[in-house]
Amino acid sequence: MNTDLTIQQPISKSRFLATVPQETVWLSNFISPHTKKTYLQAVRDFIGFNEIESAEKLKEVDQAHVIAWRDSLIEQGASERTVNARISAISSLFKHLCEKQIAKRNPTIGVRRPKVETKEVKSPIITPNQVRQILNATSPDTLKGLRDSAILHILFYTGCRISEVGKLKVKDYYEDGGYCVLHFTIKGGKKNKIAIHQELQIVLRRYLSASGHGSESDSPLILAVKRAGLRRHLKKNQLANIFNKYAQQVGLPRGVYPHSARATFITQALENGAKIEAVRRSVGHSKINTTQMYDKRLVRHRESASFAVRW
Repeated sequence: MNTDLTIQQPISKSRFLATVPQETVWLSNFISPHTKKTYLQAVRDFIGFNEIESAEKLKEVDQAHVIAWRDSLIEQGASERTVNARISAISSLFKHLCEKQIAKRNPTIGVRRPKVETKEVKSPIITPNQVRQILNATSPDTLKGLRDSAILHILFYTGCRISEVGKLKVKDYYEDGGYCVLHFTIKGGKKNKIAIHQELQIVLRRYLSASGHGSESDSPLILAVKRAGLRRHLKKNQLANIFNKYAQQVGLPRGVYPHSARATFITQALENGAKIEAVRRSVGHSKINTTQMYDKRLVRHRESASFAVRW
């Protein structure tokens, strides 16, 4: 068995499945480099803990092996989310091996996983007036100002992650069924399409008109402002610096960072009557309890059952 799970280059396409171990085929099927890395680490840890040195020993793995490994992770201080994520990696591998008839069972089935307590996201939210201040802080008379306005409007009108702004291409902004949409590449390499507010549409049109790259479908949507016509995308830290610059400029409280735009978007959407399932889809959460962690509405206090009792 290839315990390193190293991605190998096939000698020829026709011989790929014959020469590459199935555990490597399984890992190669994931798009996100982050997912590949974390799943690889989990499998290596599981193999090492249970001293699995061959494919035959892998077939002998049962529920007891997974439980012992789970308990070891907990004893080492791993969080509930980490333990669950690592078990998910092993489950995914064995599901693949069962499909290929290499393993007869998935040993993770029936293994209890730690309950994850739902907590609020720590990122602070800001008020609608503060959002308007930061959106109005950019200069409408310069290309840089128009670009920065586009960045801020995307963040506050879609609730996307700052890294997802940098991944947008011109072709990801288009009309679909009478609605203007942005097509984001989100966690895990998944796609998330969201219809966008009219104000964001106007800001994007102004920016693309001024920049002149609106017809270059494969160009990054948001470009670094450089001389000599260079078409270079902005990295995550550069986008974050732009956000932080305007946050400081308008005097937002310390601790307000790009992720605050996501928390603010989710809270305000719920406050204004959006269904939590619609918000979940818009921000690309796979589970609704993740969206609930961002909910900082005061209405939850106003609707406390404590106010309904009389003694």
